[in-house]
Amino acid sequence: MPCKNTSHRRPRTSITPENITAVRDLIEGDRRLTVVKICQELGTLISYGSMQSVIKNELLFRKISARWVPRLLSDQQKTARVQISETLLARYVEEGDAFIHPTVTCDETWEHHYTPETKKASKEWRGKGEECPVKAKTRLSGGKVMATVFGTLKESCS
Repeated sequence: MPCKNTSHRRPRTSITPENITAVRDLIEGDRRLTVVKICQELGTLISYGSMQSVIKNELLFRKISARWVPRLLSDQQKTARVQISETLLARYVEEGDAFIHPTVTCDETWEHHYTPETKKASKEWRGKGEECPVKAKTRLSGGKVMATVFGTLKESCS
């Protein structure tokens, strides 16, 4: 049975405050760096295994994927959508079902065929408690289609 006493192991001399700071600076400069790229940037200062130990145990970073959203809205666009929703809600409170029944809505949009970045390629290093990155699908491929949607609320006949 192998001995679990770690006092026989060679001491880790590459995990120093200076090397930990260097790794932190690299990751904060580009959160998409791989462990291999970080090793290449620092040369032979830190081995691959020690690099993983620094990132995960000393810096408490983990690699997570971005959360996909259809598009990123500006603060002005978000505010406009909230104001429109509040106006429509106020009309509904005032008029009740009489406001809803004659309403016909329509929306049209260009739907692009996307070639999204792979989930693995979108991963970033994040520290404990840091929020997940958000990424809009922005890379287009060859085509797009116009989508038009109409909707209404129709009373049922009894």
